[in-house]
Amino acid sequence: MMGINDVQLFARIRDDDRSAFAELVDRYSGILYRFILKRTGSKEDTQDILQDIFASFWKRRHQLIVTESLYPYLFKSARYAVIDWMIKKQKDIVYASSLLAPDGLQPLAESFEDTLLAKELRELINTEVDKMPKTMKNIFRMSRQDAMSNKEIAVKLALSEQTVKNNISLAINKLKIIFK
Repeated sequence: MMGINDVQLFARIRDDDRSAFAELVDRYSGILYRFILKRTGSKEDTQDILQDIFASFWKRRHQLIVTESLYPYLFKSARYAVIDWMIKKQKDIVYASSLLAPDGLQPLAESFEDTLLAKELRELINTEVDKMPKTMKNIFRMSRQDAMSNKEIAVKLALSEQTVKNNISLAINKLKIIFK
């Protein structure tokens, strides 16, 4: 089965072929395991999450539609499973700290989900900014991360203010297209 592509493999899985499902697990468990472990830091939790992802895939195999590759679906499932795991861990921490608080007063906690989503968005933006041409990347970072004015950037990089404005606009437009 090694010679078949993901669409053919998925067609066999939809036909309840357990050996095709075993091939799917063999094909993708390694990369997903490393992705999840990097975020959880726990081998046991990583194995549990990975097992849940594949179990869910098997249960939903008749509802899923695969046109090219199974990796995007599995990767997205892993990402959401890690987010759910982190939220659960944060809730456990908040609950435990509320039990330890005097007189039942609960400590204030920032929304962990919001913090996690903001961090993930920042990482995605940084990844996309890294792909930009060097000048555009530098100008965008100076503008947005270092809070420098267009004039300050122009002086520092020996460019015209219009060039700085144009690069910022182009960078923002690229990000808008990517995150639509």
